Amino acid sequence: MAEPETQPPGRSPLDALAERLGLDNGVWGRRAIQVLLLLAVSIGAGFVISPGLYSQQIPALAEENLGKPFRASSPAGFKAARDYEVVHRAMTQQRRQDARAAVKPVYDLNPAVLGQLRSTVSSAFASMRLHLDELAEAQSDSEPEERETPRRRKPAASPEMLELERSTREKMRAELQERFFGKRDAVLEAEDFQALYATRFSQEAETATLLVLERAYRSERGAVHVAGSREELAREAHQGLTVRDVVNKAEESLSGGSTQVVDVPEAHQEMERFASVPGNLMPDAPGVQRRAILRLAQRLVRPNLTINIAESDARRNQAAQAVKDAVISIKKGQRVIGDGELVNESHLVILRGMRAETDRLDLVQLQVGGTGLVGLLIVSTYFFCRAAFRRFRPTRKDGVLLGLLLLGLLGLLQIWVSIADAVQDRYTALPIEAFYYAFPVAAGAMLVRFILTQELALFFALVFACLTGVMLGNSLAFGVFTLVGSLVAADRIVKAKDRVGIFRAGLVTGAVNLVAVLFLFLVEGKGLSADTLITAVSAFAGSSLAVPVMVMALTPLIEATFGYASDIKLLELANLNHPALKELIVQAPGTYHHSIIIGSLVENAAETIGANPLLARSCAYYHDIGKGRNPLYFGENQKGENRHDALAPAMSAVIIKRHVTEGLEMARQYRLPKLVADAIPQHHGTRTVGYFYHKALKEQEGKEGAPPIDESIYRYPGPKPQFREAALVMIADAVEASTRSMADPTTPKLLAQVQKIINLIFSEGQLDECDLTLKDLNLISQSFLHTLEGIYHTRPAYPAGAVGGGKAPPLVVAGAVHRPAEGKDGKDKARTAGGA
Repeated sequence: MAEPETQPPGRSPLDALAERLGLDNGVWGRRAIQVLLLLAVSIGAGFVISPGLYSQQIPALAEENLGKPFRASSPAGFKAARDYEVVHRAMTQQRRQDARAAVKPVYDLNPAVLGQLRSTVSSAFASMRLHLDELAEAQSDSEPEERETPRRRKPAASPEMLELERSTREKMRAELQERFFGKRDAVLEAEDFQALYATRFSQEAETATLLVLERAYRSERGAVHVAGSREELAREAHQGLTVRDVVNKAEESLSGGSTQVVDVPEAHQEMERFASVPGNLMPDAPGVQRRAILRLAQRLVRPNLTINIAESDARRNQAAQAVKDAVISIKKGQRVIGDGELVNESHLVILRGMRAETDRLDLVQLQVGGTGLVGLLIVSTYFFCRAAFRRFRPTRKDGVLLGLLLLGLLGLLQIWVSIADAVQDRYTALPIEAFYYAFPVAAGAMLVRFILTQELALFFALVFACLTGVMLGNSLAFGVFTLVGSLVAADRIVKAKDRVGIFRAGLVTGAVNLVAVLFLFLVEGKGLSADTLITAVSAFAGSSLAVPVMVMALTPLIEATFGYASDIKLLELANLNHPALKELIVQAPGTYHHSIIIGSLVENAAETIGANPLLARSCAYYHDIGKGRNPLYFGENQKGENRHDALAPAMSAVIIKRHVTEGLEMARQYRLPKLVADAIPQHHGTRTVGYFYHKALKEQEGKEGAPPIDESIYRYPGPKPQFREAALVMIADAVEASTRSMADPTTPKLLAQVQKIINLIFSEGQLDECDLTLKDLNLISQSFLHTLEGIYHTRPAYPAGAVGGGKAPPLVVAGAVHRPAEGKDGKDKARTAGGA
């Protein structure tokens, strides 16, 4: 019959709660506990990293408080509990107005205006000349032909001809008015028309008109842009204007007083100046004709540069919309208003903005955001580590410890920040970063690695570093500082075997943190200033002193509460003066001696494969403490009489297996750490009590009709070894028992026996659930051989009569008398089998 399993020591409070709620069994029950633990940690950590939930109330100041002193509840005044981005609406509006005013008005330039005017002038003059030709032809048709007497006097024009000429002139003037000015207000004066008529609208007059007209749009310096009026330019383009060529799709920016831009009156003045220069305008013509051409050209001038109101407004609106809100950045811990400081308009704007961002809905958002962030961070990091590392299999108790440690350190950091703000107000010469970086952020990862595993330490370091960065105003620098310090501390603590080693690990961590602060501040552009050096020294002091002190203070508390074992605890357990070992040496000296030998074997092998030697040796010392309850039923404690000779094989197997459950009871009695207690059932795994199982098979031979033997009676309940140190104890236990009775323990025989035992245990699948590799098994066999050679060494033969009155001395093995095995059914062999 199988012995009932008992719960190993070191159960967490969550385990007890799960058992009471009935969630301890089944997949869904375990999942429910995991979800509850995740929610508890996420909500707690989210509350800690969301300072708006517990910070001081934002003062409600109004216009009536302007100019009055502010009375704060703290001498330090009112400080921001988190980062704020306050929008200054009045400043934003002013900036947008300035942006609109800075946009230059858009004027459309039509370079085709001059060409159009040229075409109009040429067409009009050509038309007038055609009319004059038609009039001359009509007059010639109405005159009598006097070919005979060419000296005959030309007759006077008839009234009909005068009327025809008058009507033609009026028609020509109306046509010129329409061609030149259309529906414009400009008028072709009769005097000017008469002067042009007198020139018979000659080609010379046309060329002069075009020359003067072109002067309005071109000067010696290049093209000239003609606008409507100087008043419009002064009003709209006092800061300049943007000229957009509507034909060539090009733009240029000009100042308001540019010589390239003139209005119509200024263009007229330039035309008059040009016409007044002798020789420029029909030098042989009468003055009345020159004046008529000048006035005609001046009346033809029209702006080629016109303001585009729609485009100007569109660009101004676009510039105003592009202006971002004027934001006042308030950093976490920044003083907004001091105690006794006079309230001004800026204070009102900032405090109103902060209240707008910290209403009731905002507080809910902070809590939801903080909780979700923590949960997402934990879950994503957990699944990555679980997939990446085979040894990353945290138990429920591990989760409780990590959660409590995370919440505790985050809470301490928040309290530290509040204290640092208050102290820095008094000692303003010290930078606030010097106080922040002095916090022992590396203590958490160092503690996790010191008590648990490196995979859990990495998991904790990643989560904790991210949350500390978020809590200190989303500070990437502080998050990186925390991560670097945590990883270094977790790595260095592995080599610490005593309190001096812990402080040595702290010194290395402090040195790395000092360098990390220097590099971080250089990256931020702060340089090697006095504040940088002070902060670096502060980080060194916090890591090198506070971290080791915190680890040493919390380690015993965690060990007592959760049943974990640090290396220091394992050193205490490896002390042979431990009460459990004292009881074992009194009750079962053979088992005690067997455990000491196992300890030597596994310690050396653990160092070889990179396992924990202290844990392996402690597991070896206590793996068989249950045999102290019934020592005479185990071969190594028997002296002559073998009590199993009077028992049935099944009863003997039950008694042998009982030392596992009794060992677990003693582990709880002596409060052994969980891993050490776990080695008690795991060092047998699910193997059979081989000697009595085969004895039962032998007794059943030849008995017809006998029921089949129940193998479960002879098989240990397990579990199989879950960690490498327990597997080492299993292999060493079998190796020591099998090599104890070897008559001639030579090196080849020892190596063959060790390899045989390892292959047997491996083939039985006992090593399937631990992380031993084939390479590790080879290293283990070599290490066991080296240790066994030291234990079973032979001494030189003494001369006859030198010892014992001439009798040959027995072979001495490690201080104990070793005799060859007796017969097939000898008691020594029975004791060996029974001890297995």
